[in-house]
Amino acid sequence: MELTYHDVMNADFSALSETAKNWRAMGKRCGTLRDNYRDHVRGKLKGWSGEAADAFWKSSRTTLHELSAAKHQAKKIADLLDDSHSRLTEAREHLKKVRDQAVKDGGMKVDAYGKCNLDTSEMTEEEAQSALRDPGRAGEETKWNHRIQKAVKHVDDVDYDNMKALKAAARDKDGKGESGGFNGKAVGDVEKYAAHRASDLAARLDSTKEGGGLSRQERHELQVMLRENADDKQFSRTMLNSLGPRGLIDVTNQMNALAYRAGGTSPARSQYLGMEKTLADTLATATKVPVFRDGNGKKIKLSSPEYGKKYTAWLHSKDGHFYDEWRERMRKAGAEKWTIENKEPGGIGGTATYGRGYQSLLTLMKHGDGYSPQMLYDLGDDLRSAEDKDPNIWDHMGFGKKGSDGGPPEMASKHFENDPYDGLLKIMSKDPDVAAGYLDPASDADLTDEKVEKNDRLEYLLKDRDWKIVDTGAHDITDVVDKDARDGLEAALRAGATGRLPDAASPTFLPKHSEANAGVMEEIVRVLGKPAEGGEEHLLSKDGDLADMRGALGEIVADYPADVQRNVTGDDEYKTNGATAHFGVEDLEGFLNKLGREPHAYGAIQTSQQMYSLDHLRDVLGEMKPGVDRGTAENLAGDAVAGAAHVSGILSEAKADALFEDKIGDDREFNEKADKASKWVNRVISLGTGSFLSEGPAAQLSTPVGWAQADANEAIMKLIKKDIPREVHVTEDETRYQYVDSQTNMRDFARDWAVQYGKEVGLEGDILAGVKDGARREALDAFQRGSHSAGQHGSVPPSQ
Repeated sequence: MELTYHDVMNADFSALSETAKNWRAMGKRCGTLRDNYRDHVRGKLKGWSGEAADAFWKSSRTTLHELSAAKHQAKKIADLLDDSHSRLTEAREHLKKVRDQAVKDGGMKVDAYGKCNLDTSEMTEEEAQSALRDPGRAGEETKWNHRIQKAVKHVDDVDYDNMKALKAAARDKDGKGESGGFNGKAVGDVEKYAAHRASDLAARLDSTKEGGGLSRQERHELQVMLRENADDKQFSRTMLNSLGPRGLIDVTNQMNALAYRAGGTSPARSQYLGMEKTLADTLATATKVPVFRDGNGKKIKLSSPEYGKKYTAWLHSKDGHFYDEWRERMRKAGAEKWTIENKEPGGIGGTATYGRGYQSLLTLMKHGDGYSPQMLYDLGDDLRSAEDKDPNIWDHMGFGKKGSDGGPPEMASKHFENDPYDGLLKIMSKDPDVAAGYLDPASDADLTDEKVEKNDRLEYLLKDRDWKIVDTGAHDITDVVDKDARDGLEAALRAGATGRLPDAASPTFLPKHSEANAGVMEEIVRVLGKPAEGGEEHLLSKDGDLADMRGALGEIVADYPADVQRNVTGDDEYKTNGATAHFGVEDLEGFLNKLGREPHAYGAIQTSQQMYSLDHLRDVLGEMKPGVDRGTAENLAGDAVAGAAHVSGILSEAKADALFEDKIGDDREFNEKADKASKWVNRVISLGTGSFLSEGPAAQLSTPVGWAQADANEAIMKLIKKDIPREVHVTEDETRYQYVDSQTNMRDFARDWAVQYGKEVGLEGDILAGVKDGARREALDAFQRGSHSAGQHGSVPPSQ
């Protein structure tokens, strides 16, 4: 029978401590009795021989053992009772804390049975009636009731663990002396007992047996032990040591098989997946690397030389020794192949499924969280090392476009991490700082050699890694990529370069780019912006290996509008969002050209650029000082729009390449896809809302941002739709691109917005005319520079 809130709050735990004292006293008495028996009975009969003596010595050894075992058992039960008292007291304090939060933070009244209701005692009658009619009241009450119930459940789980440990200590399991005698191997620590018991139960899981190899009671016992102790260091390390890396892999495979071979709504599936999550959390606890701090208590940056010194020293500690040894053993087990039978419980024969240890490890890890960043980094480098030794290590016939090719359901790609490196990157993406720290080439990959060296992780993942892990079985077809190939890489790139979660909806604020974020962005451009070598297909070309990632990469670089404009113009007046990314100009323009051929990427980049340009233009004009001369006004306005116009030229040529070289479709199809990207930019990056450039006089302009952004959105979409490059045949063998319409519309776009913003800040007459002319002229010139720089096609000059 489960404990209730009332039971917990009114329980007297002091009886446990008093009982522990009695058991400890009993242990002392058993020890005294043993010593007396040893010294005054057996000791007095030394030298006695014969048949009667032989019988005595045999029986007396048993008696002596049982007396020793009685002393040990009594002391360990006393330890367990003290441990139980401590654990229950701690669990009850947690319940009290939740109750107090419900009262203080939730405004609840909690009765003697733990039921929460809105507390209206301090309200007027009118306020109380209004609060009680509030449609959100019931939801709040339910939320706090659930939290209290969860805390009560935690106490119940602790009590269950205590009970199992005490019962186990009272059973004779030492294999010596009398059968059913005292337990000379009793364990006096609840977590330690639970760890050994949990590892024993987990190791017995078997998908080919009824009930998974355990009774219903045993499954419940394993579930509670994992759920209750997953965050305990002693439990987690004891359990992992008991299982070993290969044992952990086997348990994962069995849990996965038992979960996914059960029906979709089966309680068994929920139970096994729940145990898999807590087992993953247990792994996270056991492999925890501490957060290192300097002398001032400030957290030391990951992968820095200072971090490396602390980490290397920690590896020589007791905790570090466990971590290092576990990692070394996992390197071997992770690369080894395993097999598991596919037959149903009670069946005979059947096929077998195979895989590698690291594939199972990442299958387990994706269910958990709380992993130390350094553990993830070390694991990533170990996976890379395994791939260096065998580039085909993850190849498998069982995967493919449908996931499992008729194999068991647990091997479907959505359940099984057939590409463990990609799966690890997906886990890293859950923390943008972790993803950035791993992918930033400036981070030191080897912290133990006292050298500071850049890493090539991102270049390897983008350019050099073999992502084709699906064996087709056809003699004339090479390996192919799986349907979810690079999902983890894409997520890690989004998080690592932007500082946002990859699936983040409209953010309330735009996080500042860190140096690591900028480093990731720089490396992406450096690796992918260069021309293909030796006649090979470019990774970002229409048929390139990374063609499907162009849309995502377009969204990523759309997060860096000012950085892009700084690099194409050489003007550092563009205000970046945090750390500035520095690109090689040729690499950047090559990168933008390849991305701009994909409609979504084109739309994301173009919208980001123009929205930022309008924010920047508005900021520049708002800061224009009284008495400025016309020439200065022209230059300021021209410089403000030059960057976006230059990029627009690059993108216009990319669009021409897409339409006339890649033959991806017509203008209408291209523009429809680009329109969706422009909406994404407005929702996620929040440009054009005044949030990006929130400093200076322009931030105080009274223009309603909502309609200003709507106007800008519409104008930018028109600009995109009117970007219609033409292919002109100069001779029979030579064609050139013509950008008359595109350039004219870019010129008019910049001019019109410069005039509108100029009027808003009170410019007029000759100064306003200068702003107009400067924006018009420089937008045209910059567009021409951009449309020539990314390729070899010429452009017919536009009409003035």
